[in-house]
Amino acid sequence: MQIYDVCIIGAGPVGLSLAAALQKSKQLNKVLILDSIKKPKFNKQGLPNQRVLSVTQSSREVLQSVGAWDKLEQGRVNPYNRMIIDESNGQDYLEFKNQQAHIIEYDNIVNALLEVYDGEIEFESKLEKIELKPNEYVTVNDKFQCKLLIGSDGNKSKVKECSNIGTYGHSYHQMGIVCTVERTDQDSEVAYQTYLSNGCPLALLPLYNPYSSIVWTAYMDDYKYLMSLSDEEFLKVLNSQLGRYAPRIKSISNKRMAFPLQSLQAQRYIQKRIALIGDAAHSNHPMAGQGMNMGINDAALLANCIIKNSRSGNDIGLEQSLEEYESQAKLMNYTTSIAMELIKNTYENKTISPLRQLGAKIINNLDPIKQIMIQYGSKHPLGPSQFEWVK
Repeated sequence: MQIYDVCIIGAGPVGLSLAAALQKSKQLNKVLILDSIKKPKFNKQGLPNQRVLSVTQSSREVLQSVGAWDKLEQGRVNPYNRMIIDESNGQDYLEFKNQQAHIIEYDNIVNALLEVYDGEIEFESKLEKIELKPNEYVTVNDKFQCKLLIGSDGNKSKVKECSNIGTYGHSYHQMGIVCTVERTDQDSEVAYQTYLSNGCPLALLPLYNPYSSIVWTAYMDDYKYLMSLSDEEFLKVLNSQLGRYAPRIKSISNKRMAFPLQSLQAQRYIQKRIALIGDAAHSNHPMAGQGMNMGINDAALLANCIIKNSRSGNDIGLEQSLEEYESQAKLMNYTTSIAMELIKNTYENKTISPLRQLGAKIINNLDPIKQIMIQYGSKHPLGPSQFEWVK
């Protein structure tokens, strides 16, 4: 039976970032990644994929540190330096400049990380069961053993389920509708977010010209209606709902997709020989585009923890070896989750609309406050400040 130091379930950007960091450190002998999907293929010549990610400065630094940033298809990496947030029924708006963020297709990031990670990886390999053996290894599918099993396999994590780690939280009873659209303008450096009359955000995220991605949060009845429309009908509704500052949309470029929105937290991020990262550990409302960035911060914190323990000769799978990761990651993710809930509840409360408008006007004239908000969104103050794998 093959024995590995670390086995990661999930070959998305978060799991691959962790694997690439561990490989670069050269502290561990063997790392294995398993994923139930087929190996993804990134079509560099095709239309933009529906699934895009807002990549903050902190995530960019991680990708750069493992060598993946330079492997991205740069023509499909779109930087944006401004974001305008308004309300459909309000006159004032918030404008944030110097964002230092990028909109990048999910498949572009995965493809780049696969290029730099040259360790063992098995696609179309589903996690069926795990068992903690007396010999202090986790047995995976009766085929592999590892000192540490990491769940990076989404909010329906099989690792979490097999480990009997509970989850608490709630559904928003909302869906996020995504698709690629073609804009009428050529300004690819501005992102827009409009809060509709029901408090749901509609975001227009710029890709390379002339494309953008929309992320439209909708309650279930609205979701069913929007998904039932033809492209022509959906285009009319979309243009009628975009904020006054956003460009109009010329056409719908690909099929609409949707995903349920939830606020979830795993009760534990760790237990003996188990660790959870990314959506397996937590998920929040996508209104600020922080989901993947929070996951990559998890990956960096856990990689730091594993590498430091390995250098010290500690057993990387013991719970006490993983406690530093859990305490750091929970504090970071809880503060972000609370902030997202406050923003969401503020915009859903119709009675305080005049106060929101006044607040937007005041904040727009207070650059120090805006800079703090930008810095928080770009690089979480509780996230990793250094990377052990580059030492």
